[in-house]
Amino acid sequence: MVQIWYMESYPCGDPRLPHHMFPPKKITPDELAKKTGTLYFKIDTMDQIGMSKRIALLKMERNLTKEDTYTLDAETTVDFEDKLEELFEESELDCEQARMILEGAAYYDIEDFTGRWVRILCEFGDLIILPAGRLHRFTTTPKVSV
Repeated sequence: MVQIWYMESYPCGDPRLPHHMFPPKKITPDELAKKTGTLYFKIDTMDQIGMSKRIALLKMERNLTKEDTYTLDAETTVDFEDKLEELFEESELDCEQARMILEGAAYYDIEDFTGRWVRILCEFGDLIILPAGRLHRFTTTPKVSV
């Protein structure tokens, strides 16, 4: 099951660590949608036909037209640390985008409507739809592969 929580206000150190508030403040996928506009789906990747249909339906419903596969791995990605640093910079999307994890795990951070950061631990089969106009950033977990 997906894990979602509010991040500590001033995280320091390795961004690939969880950076929970103290005490931790976890939220549900429904709360994530209400507080950030981010949608969460669990995709059954073992059922290839079902997965293809579900993704096609989401693409049609959300008017998503582009698709690509991106691999980020400490062993094979050229200038891995520089790429991680670049992806962790806050950015704002011009249009809604979907992200799905096919291997490994990653953190997506998104700013809620009050300016606080929410962290989403996305793992195998997790699909999120990030809304346009919200600040977000990305990093791997300490496993450094996604």
